[in-house]
Amino acid sequence: MTSAPLRQGRINGIIIAIAGFIWFLLLGYRDLLEPDEGRYAEIAREMLSSGDWITPRLNGFKYFEKPPLQYWGSAISMALLGETNAAARVWCSGLGFIGALWVGFVGNRLYGRSAGFFAFLFLISTVLYVGMGHANSLDMGVSALLIIAVGALALAQSERHLPKQERNWMLLAWAALAGATLSKGLIGLVLPGGAVVLYSLWQRDWTLWRHLHLGKGLLVYLLIAAPWFVAVSWANPEFPHFFFIHEHFERFTSDVHGRTKSNWYFFAVFAIGAMPWLFSAINGLIKPPFSWRAEAGKFEASRLFWVYAIFVFFFFSISHSKLQGYILPMFPALALLVGENMSKRKHLIADGIVAIAIAVIGFIFIIWKTGSTANPDKLAQLMLLRPWIIATAFLLGAAGISALLLRNKKNLTISIFALCALLGIQMFSWGYQSISELRSSRAMAEAIQSYLKKSGKDNVAIYDVCRYDQSLPYYLGRTINIVNFRDELEFGINQEPQKWLNDADFLPIWLNADQAIGILNQKTYNELNQVNFPWNQPNFPMRIIYENSRYVAVARR
Repeated sequence: MTSAPLRQGRINGIIIAIAGFIWFLLLGYRDLLEPDEGRYAEIAREMLSSGDWITPRLNGFKYFEKPPLQYWGSAISMALLGETNAAARVWCSGLGFIGALWVGFVGNRLYGRSAGFFAFLFLISTVLYVGMGHANSLDMGVSALLIIAVGALALAQSERHLPKQERNWMLLAWAALAGATLSKGLIGLVLPGGAVVLYSLWQRDWTLWRHLHLGKGLLVYLLIAAPWFVAVSWANPEFPHFFFIHEHFERFTSDVHGRTKSNWYFFAVFAIGAMPWLFSAINGLIKPPFSWRAEAGKFEASRLFWVYAIFVFFFFSISHSKLQGYILPMFPALALLVGENMSKRKHLIADGIVAIAIAVIGFIFIIWKTGSTANPDKLAQLMLLRPWIIATAFLLGAAGISALLLRNKKNLTISIFALCALLGIQMFSWGYQSISELRSSRAMAEAIQSYLKKSGKDNVAIYDVCRYDQSLPYYLGRTINIVNFRDELEFGINQEPQKWLNDADFLPIWLNADQAIGILNQKTYNELNQVNFPWNQPNFPMRIIYENSRYVAVARR
């Protein structure tokens, strides 16, 4: 006869497998969104195409805003799977799922099987974690590597009486820190380092510093992280100042990137990102599973996770540069606190009410908006999204109702709640594909490729005029010419100005070209034949080959 713990373990394994199936389902269905997904896919594609794995380039220009680990991972995925939507997302989505599995493993080792299982389910079904796990951006990779480091540190310190195990866990932690640094720079050290300092001061756990294996750990860290920084600096002497000063110090202390938000911005991001587990998330922070009064000298893993989560939140709150994905690294640590709390709670009634409320709001929104929107374009977009929003609301409602009706069967309740929430969030994400032309250039790229195929020429020059469509080069499989646009390409353009065109450069090229393709926004296109337009060329030679509400693609006629 199968024992109850073994039977429950098998059930948990089936739930995890179902979650994994939903997590990776239709990974390539939605087109890459601009700017982030297109940008990071294109850098990886160019790295693979050129064979230069040292100097990242975006549309042919040097691009040093971030280190290369994700580019390397995505380039390898593209080599194996082709240059597809799924290949561009495999790195971040794969690491996201691995991070959730790791959280479950750490929770199991530290607090018991139920706590680890609940931590996994919480993390794998929160809005921010699911959303960022299916977006080709850098935040998920660094978040997963950081929680591997912090989790390994916690396991090491909980096994101080076992020197070999402690050493191995700490070396894993240092290796993960190196990976985090290669993913997004110095925050790979700053975030866990700051948390360890604050934790040791609060806990008065001075012994911790003697068990970090600093000598061997720093050696592992440098062996993994340092070679690329040395190589890229050798090949590009301009790299160190731009990367360490401009991209770290100036980004944090100034508005150089134009991403200034209110100091309360991340409170809103947290509230939305923790849905539909908002009550459990808040409870994990204000009622963590440890005593507020520290027991000096004793290692307290939960206190370390709490300090790390809070430090991440406030570190980015005081930064001048703010984007929603910045606080993602706090969620895996929060999941461990929530998982431990859930293992002691009897029901999910509060979270169930939150899920039902979201479902009701979703239904009201879709009914009200479809009846009140006067703008035909917005109404058409909303109608395309409508079935997906209804499906999401239905699943969240089902999650909430299950939490109320099955409150005496905790494992079953939490499993159903998490799987319904995960599938509901995925539904909403897939639904965005119905209006993807608003933020993706795939359809335009297909129109351009169709035109080129009919013309019988593949080497026709393509010009992006006064704009840069981040996903267009990726879908075209080639770089394009940038006309009168700088923005984030400013640094690379300054390094290689001969690759960039202004209006005066572009006009004679276009007029004298046998064939060429230009992409213009609607305003520029409408102004082309006006006398006071800078180019001042009546009957500018062109014909439309693709058009949507944002831009027009024209061919030289």
